[in-house]
Amino acid sequence: MRTFAYIAKSCSLAILVCASTLPAAAYQSSEAGSAQDKQFVMKASEGSLAEVELGKLALKKSQNPDVKQFAQKMVVDHSKLISDMKPCADQLGVKPPTKLDAKHQQLADHLKSLSGDEFDKEYIKAMVADHHHDLGEFIAEQSKASDPTLKETVTKGTEVIREHTQMIDEIAKKNGLPTPPMAS
Repeated sequence: MRTFAYIAKSCSLAILVCASTLPAAAYQSSEAGSAQDKQFVMKASEGSLAEVELGKLALKKSQNPDVKQFAQKMVVDHSKLISDMKPCADQLGVKPPTKLDAKHQQLADHLKSLSGDEFDKEYIKAMVADHHHDLGEFIAEQSKASDPTLKETVTKGTEVIREHTQMIDEIAKKNGLPTPPMAS
């Protein structure tokens, strides 16, 4: 009888230990996904804010109607992306940026110093590079997002970024500028 009690206590203890480690492992796993989601939301928010601010700059400085049309679309669409991403940011505890990060501020300062065709070409080059990079990031996040609301927002955002990438690639080609292959 003592052996049975010992075995029963040992089994109970083993079950208790296993049960207590499973939620911790699950928590760590979702926490890692959550950290990745948080990082993506922050980067996407920074990028969208930059698109809005650079778009406003292009609306003031550009003389090219295609660039102006694209810039207007950047202001409208990326303002909407910021709004769409806000519930995800709130849910994940991410405070969206209110000013440009150092990288985008440096680009904005550089573009402010240019005018005419030189401005347009540099803006187009920057938008081509940025949108191709962002499209790859959005496509990757679609398969990695652990939060269902974020996944839905990223899926919609991917289509917007893909449309922007196609638009800026056409503008670049029209202005004799190279473009990289489109991410799929």
